[in-house]
Amino acid sequence: MTVLTVKAQDTATAMEEIVEKLGKDSFIIGTKKIGNEILVKATNSPKKRIHTKKHLNEKFNKMISKELCQSSAESVENNLLNGIDVNGENFSKNTFSQKAFRELSSEFRDLRNQLNGMILTDMAGLSPNLKSNVKIKLQKIGFSNFTLIKFKDKIENSNTKEGIENFIDELADTLTFDDPINSLLNSKYVFVVGLSGCGKTSFSAKLAATIAQDIKNNNVALGKLGKQNEFLNDNLKSYSRLINIPNVDILPGNSQRKLESIEKKLIIDVSSDVEDTLKIVTNIREKVGTNKVLTIAVIPSGSNKYYLDKLLDQYASINPIVAFTKLDENNISAEELSIIAEKKCSIGYLTNTRSILKSINFTNKEILAQYLKDNIINFYK
Repeated sequence: MTVLTVKAQDTATAMEEIVEKLGKDSFIIGTKKIGNEILVKATNSPKKRIHTKKHLNEKFNKMISKELCQSSAESVENNLLNGIDVNGENFSKNTFSQKAFRELSSEFRDLRNQLNGMILTDMAGLSPNLKSNVKIKLQKIGFSNFTLIKFKDKIENSNTKEGIENFIDELADTLTFDDPINSLLNSKYVFVVGLSGCGKTSFSAKLAATIAQDIKNNNVALGKLGKQNEFLNDNLKSYSRLINIPNVDILPGNSQRKLESIEKKLIIDVSSDVEDTLKIVTNIREKVGTNKVLTIAVIPSGSNKYYLDKLLDQYASINPIVAFTKLDENNISAEELSIIAEKKCSIGYLTNTRSILKSINFTNKEILAQYLKDNIINFYK
């Protein structure tokens, strides 16, 4: 048996040398990374390996057959007491196990055929030509595999620049909310939710200021939904005085009656428990209609993806629109956008930290796409 050891910059280069010296019927028997190089061992006559593989396949088939017979008998006794299978056919333990075994064997054969000839490696072992692939580049930036698969028709068969631009345009179109301005204006109640420190109090004030100062609508008030002790040192009251609009304190216990008694459009900074918030929002929706209630989840840009995933799961039942804050401190990351795409949420508002007046951008496809190209793609070039 001839054994050849090749050292190269990447796996593709090593494979070319192996095929040239040992022929197309050669087999890889081991790979190892040493520094920035790949060490590959190959042979053109792996007799022992073929014999071992056959022996293992026979042993594996016998083991699977035995396990299927046992598990199928237990499954039938527990779930098919009437002697009829899920297809309405007469049932017997032998025919069930044989049928299941045939299906499983077929799946294993298909899987083996798909894996045949494949080489598994990390990013360091990729050919330089493959590293320029659109999907590889977007993965390197931080977009999840789920998101890339969702938009794969936009990045396949394209050069790098075209594929990335197509991906960004389609992602922006999917993530933007249809009409965040009119949704805000047409809603009687706007609940602003998020964890402490995310900027939801200042964002609530920005929404109210936009309505009162920019849109010239005085029919608006700011409200705080939370516990009694949270009203004492509430920055929302200071914001209310700054933009000269009413301020309302709302306790979870009497929230329904309090909300219904207020005639003005109400922007509500929510600090109550998630469970209480979901109940309050659901009840008021049932009372006035879903189109009169808007929920906005405030997320500081640059957030941990696990934090974002948990937050959107908590408020999923009330379908919040996402508002990214603190854009003057951090950029929205590819990981954050991937989570929002996976949760099928929409981005409606972008804002920074400092200013209250004239500081909210209502997103559309063009605004979000340009932001992504300027702050994510160009940053990683």
